[in-house]
Amino acid sequence: MKIINIKTVFLLVGLGLMVSCGGGSDSSGEPEVKLPAKPTLALPVNGETCSDFTVVANNDAKAEIRFTWAATANASNYILKVTQSGTEVVNQMLTTTAYNVVLDKGKTYFWTVTAKNSDGENISATNSFTTPGEPIGNYVPYAAVINFNVDNGTSMASLSWVGKDEDSTVSELKYDIEIKEDNIVIQSLTNKTQTSVADFVAKLNSTYQIKINTIDKNGSFSSSVINYTYK
Repeated sequence: MKIINIKTVFLLVGLGLMVSCGGGSDSSGEPEVKLPAKPTLALPVNGETCSDFTVVANNDAKAEIRFTWAATANASNYILKVTQSGTEVVNQMLTTTAYNVVLDKGKTYFWTVTAKNSDGENISATNSFTTPGEPIGNYVPYAAVINFNVDNGTSMASLSWVGKDEDSTVSELKYDIEIKEDNIVIQSLTNKTQTSVADFVAKLNSTYQIKINTIDKNGSFSSSVINYTYK
């Protein structure tokens, strides 16, 4: 009579269970989702007046601006959007990472790039720039008079300003406000009509930079910048 080792039987059964249960985790059939990465903007340089532009023949009021950004992983195409005073002036789908746009001189614009593919999209940060030259056809608004103070007792910072323009009423003016703390942006507001922001807590020994663009009804603007160190 043949004697079967019981331990061997148990071992074989255990191996069979492992084989029957294994390998199922990769058989779901679900495709891998690959969203595009967030685009990184290059030109125009953020917060500056464009140096990379082309003169538009027979039109002194316009400048051709080149937009560029880094190629984004998993992106099939890109959407370039440009706005000025809250109005969208460019909305262009592209497969390249560069595009030229003819814009008005002497105005501040904001732009983003959205990377897209069949799985979804990812939008860049919002950058701003100013087109070169003086605007044609109207007066540039006066630079805002900025009032910025910190209460030494409470460390609360207050910011207000006064705007003025020769051919726009005060109510027609809009403002873009950027507040930096030790060169880091802590507030960025666009197309505001009020002439103050809510008080905020200032940090001791920190330097604050306040930049305000005053924008008239025609989109022309002027800039004011002050620096303040809280000690």
